[in-house]
Amino acid sequence: HHRGRRRRPRVTNPSKARGTRWEVAVAAFLRDAGFDEVYRMAPAGEYDAGDLGGIPEVAFECRDRNRLTLSENVDDANERAHHKGADYGVTVMKRRGRGAGDGYVAMDLDTFVRLLQELLK
Repeated sequence: HHRGRRRRPRVTNPSKARGTRWEVAVAAFLRDAGFDEVYRMAPAGEYDAGDLGGIPEVAFECRDRNRLTLSENVDDANERAHHKGADYGVTVMKRRGRGAGDGYVAMDLDTFVRLLQELLK
């Protein structure tokens, strides 16, 4: 033990730490793209409104997992959108070995159609 040197706290749950890093990376990417208000939200248990705040119309479910389970991730994103009162729920999934800009964004076709209708009014 070196005097004066702080020890880094041990991460007790590596997959949770990995998820947190992904949320931070996605939030930073969105802020860099001009969405200045984006921030990580605290986990809220049963009434979880997603991982990122600052864009009221969208609920973000960020996932960094070895196996991408689209149906589960999209269902979770839609549930978060419902809790948040957001128009759109999207899942942002980490692509192995790549940065945030190369991540995948998925939603169901119903959500995509509503997004298109809003964009193309």
